Amino acid sequence: MNEHLIAITGATGVTGQHLTRRLRARGLNTRYLVRDVIKARELLGEDDNLVSADLDDRASLDRALEGVHTLYLNSGHSPILEEQQTNAIEAAVNAGCARIVKLSGNKDSDAPIAHAHKALEEKIVNCGTRYTFLRPNFFMTNLHYVAADLKVGDTFTSAIPRDVTISMTDPRDVADLTATVLAEDDKHDGQGYYQTGAALSMDQVAETFSKVLKRNIRYNTVDVDIWQEIVTKRGLPSWLIEHQVKMIGFAANGTYSYVTNATRDITGNAPRTLQTFINDHASAFTPI
Repeated sequence: MNEHLIAITGATGVTGQHLTRRLRARGLNTRYLVRDVIKARELLGEDDNLVSADLDDRASLDRALEGVHTLYLNSGHSPILEEQQTNAIEAAVNAGCARIVKLSGNKDSDAPIAHAHKALEEKIVNCGTRYTFLRPNFFMTNLHYVAADLKVGDTFTSAIPRDVTISMTDPRDVADLTATVLAEDDKHDGQGYYQTGAALSMDQVAETFSKVLKRNIRYNTVDVDIWQEIVTKRGLPSWLIEHQVKMIGFAANGTYSYVTNATRDITGNAPRTLQTFINDHASAFTPI
């Protein structure tokens, strides 16, 4: 077993559940920081390494990070994401952690979450620990939201122009890359890895849905202001609407079209395709 103790936040989240299985398979020395140990056991199974800690509770983080060598920092989108993760960074420094690996994102957008990631990366760079930043592009799981209308029809809508592509990343690839980086310790110090799969237009996404689901799926594009009205009617909180609208505007300029080889270069495996993702999650897009 790897001798260094690695603390994992976000273990019950979108990528965290995949990551937990990979870390267990590698036999790494881990401690999972979760808000609710009972609920975490339901998602992750019985594990003596589940420890109660909350990103809103600095004292709980101080206790949970005692003896930890590496902090893996990840948490869900939140209007207070920067404050929560700052608590973890400061607790890691206080505990003498040698290294922080942060799941970040494209930090160049003017959306609130991107601003938070950028500020947090700067704090980590300046806090004196070793560090690595992981910056996956658009998660394929976001299609559960974008294409939610496929549960009731054959059309999905967004404000991404038809001639613009977005490189999409399967969260399982994010977990693969993260597990490798955590296991290889100082090999990745000071790096910021932008991770993507292939770049596709929304029409190509619709074609892939059609192929996998064996239905005639169509993509409908609308202006950003119309799309904002649509997501507002879905009852999302105002901060999340602001974030999504700004991210859509950022993507509409082609800024998310870039493609990298990070998955293959670091894990040795090709990134999963959108076809594989949709096939594995077909029930999420199929009418009941």
